[in-house]
Amino acid sequence: MFAVDKYYPVQGSNKYETVSFPMTKAFTVDLTNTTGATTYELVTFPKGSIILGFAVRMAEALEATAASTIQFGFTGVGSMLSTAHGSGAATAGTIITGNSNSALSSKTAQMAYVLTAADTFDLIVGTAKISAGGKADCYVVYVPTPQDSLSTSDFLSLSPGA
Repeated sequence: MFAVDKYYPVQGSNKYETVSFPMTKAFTVDLTNTTGATTYELVTFPKGSIILGFAVRMAEALEATAASTIQFGFTGVGSMLSTAHGSGAATAGTIITGNSNSALSSKTAQMAYVLTAADTFDLIVGTAKISAGGKADCYVVYVPTPQDSLSTSDFLSLSPGA
């Protein structure tokens, strides 16, 4: 249902400034033949990752019945979820974001957050099956947290008060 993701590191980081740097996971989701009232777990992010945000660009318009909707985002730990978009609102070129697409939306949905457990970036399909089609390019910006212990060669060691 989705293509292999790509990683785009931010240039110019070094080990003193940061061991982990902002990255973007990019992948394409084909919405054709998805089942209604289903949550699809697309990409998993490990515990400790800092999710900065996401944007989804509709590459092809969502073509479905009026009852069909799509949402993207994180639903497990914390909340960063887009509003539901139907076929009239998810046309080619539409940008869907995790801030509920409104300046008046919850401040929690607009802030970056640290995953306290592994979580997936999800596609949530509303009540009706999407059979006619649509494709979405997804970009999730995050800071991965190293899973192993760091050594003093990886970062500057400070001893306040010493």
